[in-house]
This record gives sequence, structure tokens and C-alpha cells, in this order.
Amino acid sequence: MLQPTGSLRAGPTGSMLTSSAPPLALQRFTTSTLPARDRHEAWLHQDWPSFAPAYRCAPLEPFDVTVDRLRLDSMVLHYSRITAQRWERDASTIRSWSPDSLVVALTLQGEARGTWGDLDVKTGVGSLHLADFAKASAHVSSASQTIALTVPRSVVASRGLDVATLHGVAIASHTATLLTTHLLSLRQAVPELPKGSEAMLARGVLDLLVLALAGAGRASGSAVGSRGLALLARSAIEEALGSPSLSAARLCRMLAISRSTLHRLFELEGGVQSYIRRRRLEVAREALEDTASRETIRAIAERLGFSDAAHLSRLFRSHHGMTPRDCRAEARRSATHA
Repeated sequence: MLQPTGSLRAGPTGSMLTSSAPPLALQRFTTSTLPARDRHEAWLHQDWPSFAPAYRCAPLEPFDVTVDRLRLDSMVLHYSRITAQRWERDASTIRSWSPDSLVVALTLQGEARGTWGDLDVKTGVGSLHLADFAKASAHVSSASQTIALTVPRSVVASRGLDVATLHGVAIASHTATLLTTHLLSLRQAVPELPKGSEAMLARGVLDLLVLALAGAGRASGSAVGSRGLALLARSAIEEALGSPSLSAARLCRMLAISRSTLHRLFELEGGVQSYIRRRRLEVAREALEDTASRETIRAIAERLGFSDAAHLSRLFRSHHGMTPRDCRAEARRSATHA
């Protein structure tokens, strides 16, 4: 049953976002409280923003679904758990119900197999899959947990992308994981986000979607822009911060960019290696200042890609003006006084 938790309409452009503003809220639909025989029909007869009217669906096991929805300006996010079923979108359903949108599906659990246009596709955990609502598709999904994002065609086109060419494209990459991680974090942050922030949040989500497409060679550098590449590069560094093999060459391969482009992205940071070293030392300091942690200095060094504890100590003292041992002792003294 639908459980609305307040309007998600965006506030006026340029309005101040203050802590006193009411928070955003997820809107939940669940069939778990309904008799089993009524669940699928109840789901089918929802209005937008449900996906149900867009497909001919047949359950492959006793049906159940729970979905939380969040409107972000003209986009809608759907966080769903649903049982296995068959989905079909043909010419008839396209004519009867066709929001002019790109659907981006991120799989957290389960899988799907089917045909989107001329493409035979299998999706699984960690994949990002795209579908044009104006085109036909047919697939079978297992019981699954997904995040689905609907983006109006005009919004996608504003970033130089063609929805029709993305129909059926499936991506499993670091950049897809980056978008998934962000959307999961966004869900957790909803109670702390004020109304009026929808447009800002939507822009951030769209930027990460374009980055995911660029990382898979589906969007041009002009669609991403230098700010987007910088964000993607920094995110890639954060995920691989503990790897001793993290290097400029590895980042160039991951991001499909040249060394000169990578150098320009980190020119103000003193170069990419300098940025990586500084981030490792900052994270090391955070670990040492965690008075509840029992992690040894040697373990911290290994976790963050330093060759050994001595290597960490030498660089730490040069950067922070104290040894790791002194840093930890000072944090404990401060905690005791507090």
C-alpha cells in the first residue's frame, strides 16, 4: 500500500536551504500488508511513478514488492525489492503508456536476462543497465534488489547524449559502482536533507551518471567536462587508496584518459602522485586519531599502501610535523582531558 510521507516538490530556484526547512522524505509502496492473492493486481494498478503500467508482467513465484521512491526535480529514484517475474514492453504498451524517459537500473542483488531492441543482455550484481521507454524489450528477472532512476529524455539530451543509442547498454565498472554508492548514501541521508535541495541533488546524480557512461566509452569528454573527470579521478583514487599499485598509469587505464589530461586534473595539487600521497597521510591521521581503534601503525601502513611502518612514519612526520606515535598519543591525551 502507498504510504506518502509528504510532497517532494522542488522549492523555488535560488531559495536558501536552512536547517529549519522540513526534510525530504521517501514515499513507500509495499504489498507485504496485503493478502497474497491481491498483491500483484495492487502493484499493477498504481499510477506513476510506478513502473508497473509500463510492462506486461507475469509473476514467476508468489508476488511481493517494496519500493521507496524519491523525486529529485524531474528525476525519480526507485529503491526496490521485488520477486521474480517476466517483463514485456511491446508496441501496444509503448502506445498506451510511454513516459519519455531513460531508465537506469542498478542491480544490488539478483539478475535479469532478456532482449532490449537488438541486444541480448544479462545483468547481475554491480551492473548498470539502460533502457529507452520508447523502445521494446522483454526480459525475466530473478528475485532482486535494485535502484532504478528515470531521467527525462530532454535532461539526458541536455548533456549531449542520445537516449535511443543507450537502449540495452549494460555496464559493470568502477564508474557504475560510484553511482550506486552515491545513490545508496543519498537514501540514508534523506531525513537530513531539506526540501528545496532536489534540483541540486539531481544535478549531482546526473553528473555521476554521465561519468559512468564516459567510463564505459558511452559519453564524450565534452559531456563530462574537466570537473566531472576530476571528480571521477578522485573517486577512483579513494576506492584504490590502499593498493600499492595505484599509479598514474593505472588511473589513465581506468579512466580512459591520457597522462597529459590526468596531469592537468591534478596540476594545482602538485601532480597526481602528490595528491595520492597526501590523501593517504590524511586518512592515516584520521585512523591514528580514532581513540577507539586498536589498529597498529604497521597495519595502518599496510592498509593504505605504504611499503612498511617506517615508510609511513617518515612521510607522516614530513607532512604533519610529528610521528604517527606522537599523533596517537596526543589524540588520547585530548580525549582524556575532554
